[in-house]
Amino acid sequence: MLASKIAITATFVCSAIWPFNKPTAPTRFDDSAKQEMLRQVNHLRAQGCQCGRKYMPPVGPLAWNSRLEKAAIGHAIDMEQHDFFAHKGSNGSDIGARAKKAGYKWTAIGENIAEGYGDFEETLLAWKDSPGHCINLMRGGYSEMGVALVGDIWVQNLGDPLH
Repeated sequence: MLASKIAITATFVCSAIWPFNKPTAPTRFDDSAKQEMLRQVNHLRAQGCQCGRKYMPPVGPLAWNSRLEKAAIGHAIDMEQHDFFAHKGSNGSDIGARAKKAGYKWTAIGENIAEGYGDFEETLLAWKDSPGHCINLMRGGYSEMGVALVGDIWVQNLGDPLH
């Protein structure tokens, strides 16, 4: 009887020290998934759309960029591990600093984040329905994007490289 109480106590103490079992590994998107995300975003960009009170005219397509994806993964992991949801990282970083750290030299940079959506299509619709995120999606100054998913946190980085 005493041995089982010690085991239960030890288990309780361990779970109190490590209280969460959140996944921190990013979802690895294959080329097909990346192309589908690009297709959805580029379809929206090609049509133009109403972002709140502002109409955003059609703009050119985006291409996938692995460095923007790397920056997005890092921020999504940071938010998941530190249990917060914000554009500012737990170390005070912003998207510009995270992109630079990932090796992306940019002339324009932006970020959309979302939490709790089941798939990219739902997430994109939520961003489209949010005026600030929608304007970011439709900004003509961006030519590339990278997306990450960690747990249920989505990060989309948009940029234009330094030429």
